[in-house]
This record gives sequence, structure tokens and C-alpha cells, in this order.
Amino acid sequence: MSDRRRITGPVNTLVPTIPTPDDNTSSTKVTPTQSATSSSSNQVPPFFLKHGLITNSNGSAYLEINDTTIIQVSVFGPRPIRGSFIDKASISVETKFLPHVPQPQSDIFNDSNNNSNGRDTFNASGYRTGMSPIEHRFSSYLESCLLPSILLSKYPKSTIDLQVSIISTDPQCRGLGGMLWLMQWIVVVSSLAIIDAGIEIRDVVTSGVVKWTREGEIRIGQDLDYKKEEGGVENGIYALVSFMNLKNDEIVGCWFEGDGDDDGLSESEVEKLIDESCKMSKLIRANLNSYLLKSFS
Repeated sequence: MSDRRRITGPVNTLVPTIPTPDDNTSSTKVTPTQSATSSSSNQVPPFFLKHGLITNSNGSAYLEINDTTIIQVSVFGPRPIRGSFIDKASISVETKFLPHVPQPQSDIFNDSNNNSNGRDTFNASGYRTGMSPIEHRFSSYLESCLLPSILLSKYPKSTIDLQVSIISTDPQCRGLGGMLWLMQWIVVVSSLAIIDAGIEIRDVVTSGVVKWTREGEIRIGQDLDYKKEEGGVENGIYALVSFMNLKNDEIVGCWFEGDGDDDGLSESEVEKLIDESCKMSKLIRANLNSYLLKSFS
């Protein structure tokens, strides 16, 4: 019988475990990139996290990586919706690059016929209207990752709005690898912003990004495009996989890009990509757990 004098916690709860870095080598041939901040396969770049900086939002989070990549996320809601009744909350995500920040792979994904090197259209006042194709893809992927983690049924007839602002990016993180690497950290800081807003979730979402080369190597790190030689391009498949690692490493998002022929990618190689992404996701989750324990205890 439950204690009627106080509100008890949920019955089916799990205690998060913080994994320790393991130096044991796996059967997969993993090659870390030559980035100074990713010198080994069990490292993530040093990053700074802070929540609650924006006072006019329900929740916010700020992320800074190596003094070059800066991401800010604001959460507004849950806010009531006028009109017909819905039994669970809806989510809207808007991702925006600041005007001076170059968008990765904009010459490929964005319309090159638009003004300002493939950016979206501008109005008469000189302000960019709407979201570019890259921003749409980022918003869509982030929404698909967060939907399984939030207990939407707890907030009927409500809406939760996320605004992601990319203030600065690392110029060394270019190409497809840099695009997915940036998306990886957007997922992390967005999860922290949702926690700061006090929204009930099933688990925190973290991600990992790796690269599979034509030689069969799995590369991890910050700059996965560093081996592109002058006059030639190293073919490979980039994988961004997002997880809820607490219970059974549930996959909530998957994004594959490649500048080569991926027809020969076997099932075992896909499993290797997912496994290595999961390892990186758990390392980031361990750092995030440490921050949460110190900040909210």
C-alpha cells in the first residue's frame, strides 16, 4: 500500500549506471582520427555544459566544444493548445544557424541558386526567412529522436517547442562527417534542455558518429574527413546513431550518409557501425550523467 502522506516516485524505475572507459580492444578495427581532442578511441572532445541560462524560457541548455562549436537550445512549454482536444502533447523543432555561421554541405543540400552561397531566401529587410534544407533535416532528425524519449501522454492538449541556435561551428569539421558530428551534439544539448524544463522523459538521448572506409576500417573522432587528399576523395559511409542507453540501448534515430558506393555494406559492417556509435554514445552519456548528478543533486 502506498504512503498517502506523500507522493511517491514511479514503481518501475531504473538506476543509471555510469560506465568506466575500457581500454580493451575489440574485434573491430577502429582508427581514431588525428584530431588533438580525439587522440584515442575512448575519448570525447572536452565540452562545457550549462543549463538554465535563458530566463524567459521553460528550459534551456548551452554547449561549447573546444571554444569553437557553440549551440544553444531553448524549450517553451508544455503550453496549452486552443481548439480541439488531443490526448498527448505535440512537439515542434526549429533549428537555425546564425547568419554568419556557414552551414555544412550547403552546396549539396541547400539550393545553390539562392542568394548568399546557397542560404535560404531573404526578405526585403535582409533577414533570412524560413529554414534552409540543412536546417530542416536537422530539425526533422532531432524531432524523431526526442519523440520516443518524452512522455507525451503526461501533457494532453499541449505543445512543446524547441528552438536550436547554432552560434558557432568548428571550421575543421567539414563535409559529411562534420555535419553529422554537429547533429550529434545538438541531440545531447537538446536532451539537457528538456530536463531543465522539467518535462518527464523515459531516458536521455545521446548519439555517436563513426565512419566506415572502403578499406574496412571504422574511424571515430571529431574530424572524420581529415584523410581527404588533394585531388582525391576518400570514399566512406558516415553513420550517426542515437540511443536511449539506460535500459537496452534502444535506437531512436539513425542517419547514414556516404560519398562512396555503399551497396557492398554488409549486415555485419552495419552492426559494427552501430556498435561503435553506441560506445561513443555511452561515453557522452557518462559525462552527461556526471553533470546531472552534480547539478541537480
